[in-house]
Amino acid sequence: MSLNAPAALTSQRRPVAVVFDFGGVLITSITKQISMVAATHDVAASVMHELLLGPRESGMHPWHRAERGEIAVADIQGLLEPWAATTGVRLHGNEIERLLAAGEYTVVDKMVARVGTLRDDGHRTALLTNTFAEFRPTMERDIDLTMFDAVIESFAVGARKPEPAIYEATAAMLGVDHEAIVYLDDFEQNLEVPKILGWRTILVGDPLVALTTLDDTIDF
Repeated sequence: MSLNAPAALTSQRRPVAVVFDFGGVLITSITKQISMVAATHDVAASVMHELLLGPRESGMHPWHRAERGEIAVADIQGLLEPWAATTGVRLHGNEIERLLAAGEYTVVDKMVARVGTLRDDGHRTALLTNTFAEFRPTMERDIDLTMFDAVIESFAVGARKPEPAIYEATAAMLGVDHEAIVYLDDFEQNLEVPKILGWRTILVGDPLVALTTLDDTIDF
């Protein structure tokens, strides 16, 4: 389906695949860490979020480049100065290290458990995440990745959400049509392209609410 196709053309067939984001869906969001780093600079969390993770637009910010596998995570901090200069923030040099510190998030057990029951019910499942090669061991430690039929990581695909190529890769790896996918993500900007492609999407805030919405969506 073309990206210019109206959402009204999406099929009403029963979904056969459910795709989960990682951060903010299967584990708690890193917004707590961002707020903690922002507090040490006496700036708003939104300012620190854009400085460290990049603006809404997918571009050449070092965090985005690392997610595409173009640079190493270790290179991000040293490339942040131009972005810091535009906000007037003076970096301490350990912001990325603090942001990625272990133990600052928890696994959302009920969401993870639902992945297993979905497969038991005959649905295909996938993990779709913007991440780094260096973070793969941590993901494997915290989540059993074998419970997914497909694992799509931005660094491996060379594209990151919300770039269309990563959604196309997900449908291809699952072996299903776009209209057969339900997708859960905690960032609204990551839902816009899949909506156009025909995916049903669920914005995750409260995990329990999202799971109820998921059940309603796959059982219509």
